[in-house]
Amino acid sequence: MSVSLQKRPIILTAAVAFALFAVATLAKLSIGKGKALFVSDGFYYYSYTVSLVLDRDLDFSNQYKFVKGRANPQHVHRLTSSGRPSNPVGIGLGLLWLPAFVLAHSIVTTMKAFGFSLASTGFEVYYELPTYLWSFLLGLLGMWLLYRLLTEVFDWRYAFWATVGILFGTALSNYAFLHANMSHWVSAACATAYLYSVFRVYRRPEDWRWWLISGIALGVAAMVRYQNAALGVLLVGLLWQLIRQGRWQTLAVGIVIHIAATVVTFLPQMLSWRAIYGELLPDPKVVYPYDYPNMRWLSPHLSYAFWLFVYSPLLLLALWGFLRPFPTTLPTAFVVSVGLALMGQLYVNCALPEVGGYGVRRMTDFFPYFGIALANALRILDERKGQKWCLSLVGAGVLINWLLIANHYLSQLLSGGHFHF
Repeated sequence: MSVSLQKRPIILTAAVAFALFAVATLAKLSIGKGKALFVSDGFYYYSYTVSLVLDRDLDFSNQYKFVKGRANPQHVHRLTSSGRPSNPVGIGLGLLWLPAFVLAHSIVTTMKAFGFSLASTGFEVYYELPTYLWSFLLGLLGMWLLYRLLTEVFDWRYAFWATVGILFGTALSNYAFLHANMSHWVSAACATAYLYSVFRVYRRPEDWRWWLISGIALGVAAMVRYQNAALGVLLVGLLWQLIRQGRWQTLAVGIVIHIAATVVTFLPQMLSWRAIYGELLPDPKVVYPYDYPNMRWLSPHLSYAFWLFVYSPLLLLALWGFLRPFPTTLPTAFVVSVGLALMGQLYVNCALPEVGGYGVRRMTDFFPYFGIALANALRILDERKGQKWCLSLVGAGVLINWLLIANHYLSQLLSGGHFHF
């Protein structure tokens, strides 16, 4: 199949995803709780964006006046040593949303100059909707990067169906289409960007540009969600590979570039901590007073892993794919490192005091990593059983996923009279 024909399915997938997102957003605005887009944890991420543009500071006193009906107000009255309200989430998502918000604010400012009477608190729908749309597009870019990565290893058919499976057939779709205001959808894109850039480093470790790009990607991912910093374990296999080959100069220079790029990229987060908490590296117990002191590092709730496959049964097929031989074009060290990254994130999430929302939501950030194993499983099934098996299993996974999502929200409607999204 020509390159142009290969693009058509993924373009059609993006169009379907956008149509589904548009319908879900309309429902969110018309019958959602509070009829606002940035609610729950998303309110706190969005507060960074609003405060940076409208107030040019990180004092959230103005933004927290709008917390009623939008988010849990537990952080509103918790003042830090600097005298400012706390904010437990990272600044990364707020920074990534800046282009859309700045554009919306520029249009509002221009219209006000022409005599239009418009409020500009940042929480009006004409501010929120463009930012919310931009958030969805950022996540969709991550799905495209996953597809790009998979096509470098597998036939385009397996890459395509694996991408479709992760996007529409796992609990990640709940956060893509119904909760683009929260961090998980964009965090998944950031994690995928790091996965893709590290894959390029595995392919050509002598190319310093990808060491640099991967370091930047890790720094951005860590600013969006702090736990993403643990994705650095993806380099373990490469380090072992370079040590075995005796390529000490490549190893040393690459690691220095990678770490330096990560630290420099992460600096905005440290500066925001200083502005809010008075320290570049505050005590985690101060930032996360409700979760961090209750972490169960030595006795994690391993049963949480079970719920991954209850909410996203298609991941069982991916798990099988991890246990089967991969194409020789995919470095074994890379596959092992991906497995270690997933197990590391699972351990962190199992150590938390609670499972974390629909679909074990904190793990949905890393579902694209299962895409590699899912593509491998589809390849093996196609060779043994034929393409119909692949399409049937992915189709069944998508159907089950959306039945579970529909059941979740219909239960809310029947019990509370409105959807809680």
